[in-house]
Amino acid sequence: MLKQTQISSAQLSILIMGMLLGSTIIILPGSGAQENAWIAYTLAWLGGILLFGCYYTLYRRFKDKTLVEIHRILLGKWLGNLISVLYIWYFIHLAALVLRNFGDYIITVSLSDTPLRFIIICCVFATGYSTRSGIETTSRTAELILPLIYVFQIIIFLILIPHFDLSNLKPVFYQGMRPVLRAAFSVLAFPFGETVVMLMLLPYANKDTNIKRVYLFSFFVAGLILLLGIVRDLSVIGASEIEKTMFPPHYTIQHLTGLNLDPLIGVFFFMSGGTKICCCYLAASIGVAQLTGSKDHRPFVIPIGVILVGLSIWVYDSAPEMLAWSKDIWPYYSIPFQIVIPLLLLVLSSFKGTYSKRQAL
Repeated sequence: MLKQTQISSAQLSILIMGMLLGSTIIILPGSGAQENAWIAYTLAWLGGILLFGCYYTLYRRFKDKTLVEIHRILLGKWLGNLISVLYIWYFIHLAALVLRNFGDYIITVSLSDTPLRFIIICCVFATGYSTRSGIETTSRTAELILPLIYVFQIIIFLILIPHFDLSNLKPVFYQGMRPVLRAAFSVLAFPFGETVVMLMLLPYANKDTNIKRVYLFSFFVAGLILLLGIVRDLSVIGASEIEKTMFPPHYTIQHLTGLNLDPLIGVFFFMSGGTKICCCYLAASIGVAQLTGSKDHRPFVIPIGVILVGLSIWVYDSAPEMLAWSKDIWPYYSIPFQIVIPLLLLVLSSFKGTYSKRQAL
């Protein structure tokens, strides 16, 4: 995909918010801290802003360069390409996990007799078509549908206020700081650290886009929506029920008697999760294209889609295993991609000087 393809500030903001919302429509971040999940989330939210500072500084020093190109500049061709391959794997893996989240949710809540592979193939077909059409098509589609999710989340929050029991948010630090910090670290990796994917897409933003302002605005809006969701679920069903429930937001909304919102939640999850899958799908396709010297990412969409289908089906044996893996293993698995390598690149760029200065010499 040529970099002449550009998206507006609003479209970039929507993509970032889609990356942050993603699976959090159905999975409660920070639930490991129980009644202090809202505190763990808030700490991770602040940590996410620090991570953004790292990503933004890296982007600013290498404007118009994707993460794959930055690797080559700072690490050389061979080591840079090796690190890029690992990142492409990370993007594909992340997309596969979101796919499996969607498949397990639909089977658990709505279509229990439908084969998992059928749901996943349908989802890959839709996101693959969007990815093949390019970042403009993906961002325009997201721009139309994602705001509906924010409106829905706010309306549900307001309707459920009479069911709130704010004592469910206490006691504060009853088990000490350790569970809160552990949960905060988990939330930092999912979803805030996953915005490292955007380093592959930022070069496609309009030249006059204020990336810093767009990123911070997106972090604030999406972060606030997520915080409202955590407070809502804790206040309505409590930490003990959340611990027993596979998809807490779904269980919370069941308190709205007389309303069956399951199909609507499934559609909204597909919208937010689909946007996140498309961002990862695009990042992987563009990365492979740049590694192979191709100017077109489209030939790689189908092969990556086949990998996504197989990986998303194989990666877990069950939905409980999926949730346990996302809480206990994913944060540590993500450390190199979200924190260690970006910080290393930042340090190297400081020693070597910015790319623009070296070009001027």
